[in-house]
Amino acid sequence: MRKILCFLCLYSALFATNAYEAKLAGHIVIPAENFIDAPKDAPTFLQSTGKFLRTTRNENLGAFDANYVEEETPNAFKIPFKKQALQGHSGIKFAEDKSYWLLSDNGLGTKKNSADSMVFIHQYQFDFNKGDYKHLKTLFFNDKNKKFPYLINLEGTTSRYLTGADIDPESFQIIGKSFWVGDEFGPFLLEFDEKGTLKEVFDVSLNGEPILSPDNPSLQLSNPDKVENKANIKRSKGFEAMASSKDKTKLYPMLEYAMFKNGEYENNGGKNFLRILEFDIKARKFTGKSYTYTLESNAHSIGDFNMIDEKYGLIIERDDTEGTMDKACNAQTTKHCFKNPAKFKRIYKVKLDEKKGVAEKIAYIDLMNISDPEKIAKKPLVNGKFVFPFFTIEYVDIVDSKHIVVANDNNFPFSASREPFIPDDNEVILLEVEDFLKAK
Repeated sequence: MRKILCFLCLYSALFATNAYEAKLAGHIVIPAENFIDAPKDAPTFLQSTGKFLRTTRNENLGAFDANYVEEETPNAFKIPFKKQALQGHSGIKFAEDKSYWLLSDNGLGTKKNSADSMVFIHQYQFDFNKGDYKHLKTLFFNDKNKKFPYLINLEGTTSRYLTGADIDPESFQIIGKSFWVGDEFGPFLLEFDEKGTLKEVFDVSLNGEPILSPDNPSLQLSNPDKVENKANIKRSKGFEAMASSKDKTKLYPMLEYAMFKNGEYENNGGKNFLRILEFDIKARKFTGKSYTYTLESNAHSIGDFNMIDEKYGLIIERDDTEGTMDKACNAQTTKHCFKNPAKFKRIYKVKLDEKKGVAEKIAYIDLMNISDPEKIAKKPLVNGKFVFPFFTIEYVDIVDSKHIVVANDNNFPFSASREPFIPDDNEVILLEVEDFLKAK
């Protein structure tokens, strides 16, 4: 019996996913309170945002706390906002000119509350040595050429800007002069030109089966006595992440949650797995090939996916909690503590195995355990470590052979992960992870 147990221990040790150290090499803080004017040709409706946060219209600027329901603890910000909120960001790409492109998502979280939130992508310069940043420009997504096949929120306007009632952009790649964007609502794969104008919309399918979210505009419920739901993924669980092959011929959009099939969510021994699809850019279609990525827990989500080379990539996997353990609530619960602090925030290195059709985990770094020997951090350490305790850590990309860039989506103005009930800033960190990137 002992020999069998020892063999199992050896097997487990040989095939365990190894943890690697991450060292903080740069830290940039973009303050939460950042706003941008709508373009001059945008309708008056878009000159302010948040008017429908509580579903019914309220046009009085700063009329109420920026919370989903009035019973929540007061927020530091009042809504509606004058102008458009610049954040939160949900995707990143380190460009050939050394600038960084950051994608913003649908606005306030749902179709019904984000009709006055514009969707856009920004170009930044980051100086990690000085901890400084510069916002260079913003491209506002629009459908002026009427490529979106469904009714858009601003259908009757000339500029036809897209809003958070139309799409939820969560991931992107830059191929040539096009921005390829992964949307959660359809889900859809969207191609925009270098000015932010929609060029084409691609419906999503796997082996001939459509992949549909409850928010897909093609779906409609009518009779209450019939089961008409043809959706096979959860709401807001469409294309959360999207990598590209290093030769720029393929896209790998990734679902945030498991597909629902044959009465259950796809799983491997009880653990849900997510689908990474393959899209051929030249053929302009999904190939039917996919890879599976198994979550460590069914309560987890993924945040981003980017390739290191043709075989290996990085995937953020995280729990849906926020906050640090040093501010955890005790028996005397107060409004100034975290009831359920973050515990699991990792970046996995994966290997795409074509034969098996899996994204195999081979190594990880722990974003709750980052060393800071050079005292770079602009936020307090926890037990001597720099931690990244955000509810949504939604982007990672390769900078060079030693470094990756990681950042949070602050879900402005809702997430509060550093201090209870104080809206988060956007934090962009540079991590030195040479050994991790070399892991096989």
